[in-house]
Amino acid sequence: MSNKINEMKQKLNKLEELKFELELLVSSVNDKTREIKYLDTPSNIYIDIESKAEANGVDVSYEVDQVRQAVNTLESAVYELVTPFEDKLRDVEMEHDDLECDIYEEVHC
Repeated sequence: MSNKINEMKQKLNKLEELKFELELLVSSVNDKTREIKYLDTPSNIYIDIESKAEANGVDVSYEVDQVRQAVNTLESAVYELVTPFEDKLRDVEMEHDDLECDIYEEVHC
């Protein structure tokens, strides 16, 4: 086997390790971003405010809707934090696949 193929295989092994590490990282980031789903502080606040408003004849429905929309926007933004990690994983997967094809061509062509 040529030295070039050995070098390519070593790089392939490193890419496989990196791919595995990035898969774990993406999973970890996803787990962390899911924590926002259980953040109840905003809802506790506007529920309390709604109760006070109702007891005092004040309409806060518009403002509460605005808060709900802002919380939803925040949740979406937090979930998107994983995107750069997924992009990096996808890049490494593509590099791995390309190198695998290059090795195959070197060996069989």
